[in-house]
Formats: sequence, C-alpha cells, structure tokens
Amino acid sequence: MQAELSFLDLILGASFLVQLVMVILFILAGTSWWFIFDKWLTLSRAKKDIFIFENEFWNSKNIDNIFNDLKRKQDISGLSQIFIISYEEFLKNSSLEKSEKRINKATEIIISRQEESLENGLSFLSTVASVSPFIGLFGTVWGVMNAFSGLAQVTQVSINAVAPGIAEALIATALGLFAAIPALISYNWSVKSIDAIIRSYENFSSELLITYEELNDQEKTKK
Repeated sequence: MQAELSFLDLILGASFLVQLVMVILFILAGTSWWFIFDKWLTLSRAKKDIFIFENEFWNSKNIDNIFNDLKRKQDISGLSQIFIISYEEFLKNSSLEKSEKRINKATEIIISRQEESLENGLSFLSTVASVSPFIGLFGTVWGVMNAFSGLAQVTQVSINAVAPGIAEALIATALGLFAAIPALISYNWSVKSIDAIIRSYENFSSELLITYEELNDQEKTKK
C-alpha cells in the first residue's frame, strides 16, 4: 500500500510537462490495448473460420449445396466470400477458359479488401511501439534537467535531494516502455498472422480453380 502511495506521490509531484507526458503515454497505452484485443479477436476468428470452412468444403460432396447455403447468409467474409464470387463467375460462362481471368481478378480484389480490413489498426500499434519510448525518454530528460537545476538552490547536495526528481523522471520512461512493448509484440504477431491468413486465401483460390477445372471436365464428358 505504501509503495502505491509513494508511486502516486511521485506522479503528482512531477513537473507539469512530465505529467503531460505521462498522461499522453497512459492514453496511448490504453488505446493500444484496445487495438491489441481487437486484433487478437479478429485474427483468431479469421483463423477459426478458415479451419471450419475448409473442413466443410472439402468434405462436402455437393458444391452447389454449399453455394446455396452461403447465399442465404447475410454476412460472409474470408473463404466463404471468395468461393461465392468465384463460383458465380464460373457459372456465368460455359467454359472455364472464358471465366478464369474474371475469377482470378475477382478473387484478387476480395483478398486485397480482406487484407486491408485485417490490417486495420496495425499502423497505430506500429506508431505506439516506435514513438512511446521516445516520448517517455523526453519526459525523463526533462525531469532530470529539473532535478539537477534544483540543486543550484541547495547548499548541501545529497542523494535525498536529487533522488525524488530522478525517480519522477524515470517513471516517464517506464510508462513509455509499458505502452511500447505490448504494442510491438501485438504488431509482430498480427503481421505474421495476417500473412498466414492471406496465404490461406490465395491457396484456396488456386485450389478452387483446380476444382472448377474438374467440374468443367465432368460437364464436357457428360456432353
């Protein structure tokens, strides 16, 4: 309890500029934690959706049933959206040769939009991770300058005279790291996860073309 009170006293006893730096860092840390949670939730859901859809799709014996079921849903994304758009293009033409370019173009647009959506908030996390330590360092430097400038008014210099000022200043650096480290970890994890998700989308798109080729060959055989 005493440690908490002393920590609070150090913050309240800091200069106005150092306190302003601390407030900014608290805001950055709080906002980045919101983005961290949002990224974790979004990317985890996307990975889960990929796993579920691929299992259902490749284990299904009737591609038309999957298509009709998905068309009845209001909100679709990821592999479901890629499949619906590409299959619609496939059905529009009698031969795969005519629809292949349109399928590739449509899936590229969808994947690009999905990637843009998944990357939402990454720039903020990157900014917090790179800027927060420097903001904290600025507060520390300013606090140390004030601590040493106060020594000019003291006749007998001791560690007790300068320690509180330095401790107040170092809190700014600690807060900068507190904001930056989780943001950096989340950013790196998110970038790696997004790359894996996009690769899954691209691989599925390529596999769809192979599936459409087989369907097209079956139709030719029937004729």
